[in-house]
Amino acid sequence: MPEYNITFFCTDKCEKQALQPIADEASARGIPVKFSANSDEKVDIGVYCQHLARPRARLSVVMLHDMAQRHDVWPDYWAHEPWNEFDIGIVPGPLWGRMWGRMKQMRFAQPRIGVFELGWPKADLIYKDISSHESEVDALRDKLDLKYEHTVTYAPSWENHGKQSDFVNALFDLPVNLLLKQAPWSAAYPQVLDSIKQQNSLHENISDKVKIIDPEISIMRVLGLSDLLVSDESSVLFEACLSEVPSLAVSDWLIPDRNPPRLAVVPLQEIAKTPKNQLADTVMKMLGDLDAEKQKCIKIREFLYSELGNSSKKIMDLIDGIVSKQTLVCQPIN
Repeated sequence: MPEYNITFFCTDKCEKQALQPIADEASARGIPVKFSANSDEKVDIGVYCQHLARPRARLSVVMLHDMAQRHDVWPDYWAHEPWNEFDIGIVPGPLWGRMWGRMKQMRFAQPRIGVFELGWPKADLIYKDISSHESEVDALRDKLDLKYEHTVTYAPSWENHGKQSDFVNALFDLPVNLLLKQAPWSAAYPQVLDSIKQQNSLHENISDKVKIIDPEISIMRVLGLSDLLVSDESSVLFEACLSEVPSLAVSDWLIPDRNPPRLAVVPLQEIAKTPKNQLADTVMKMLGDLDAEKQKCIKIREFLYSELGNSSKKIMDLIDGIVSKQTLVCQPIN
């Protein structure tokens, strides 16, 4: 039995979803785990994924909480969210590895032990046990009782300025299922929760083709029954390729993280974009050539993600090797 315990630090449900697969792997190994919102807490082993955490752990591990984290400053991420106070940094794949490579000479980008390309733990929900994932997706499909062959999912980063209504109104007359999947926002964002409640009140029971999805359901399961994802700039645009689901970003939707709100920004040119007045036409065009769109997804997946299905195991192997055996079981990025 390992003689240590691990604390996973998260400040909201989205961060907990990013960390949960690692916690599950640790628990399966008999390692005591807990979650905490107080990153100032002194702990044995700490895994952090929030913005600007200050670790107080005997061994500290830092990772992203979403694939598009601080995309407004790419590739200079570490100048804004330094990793030099941590022991280990985890990046999810080649894209983030290359970005770190451009910054690695800067002190603020250098964890004490190194940066390791060990995949995206949330992807384990799909690839660690594909049959289990497919069973979960099938159960959700049966519960929703989908009417049409094709399904388009709306999953924004923020709900504001009636974006959900834009989506429903633009696609309502198309022969497709429309899934409305909001993020599990915390009570710290009452204005967003109010916007979601108001939008859902407009669309609940409006049609048997429109389904409001419980925010607590993993987006990975929802993507599993989707043919196309529509968003603003959410990292879900990146995660959709894990299920070979094409993504479409609406370029003139607004993001209210500043005043006045700004236009949505997607840092990958490979992800399709459209203004909202062309949303229906673009959706129909993409659905009409799904095989080609899926091939694009595979290429995006290759440069975004490493260690599909093995991420949590690799991360725990690294932690266990350092703590228990005082050795590196894999090599950091050079």
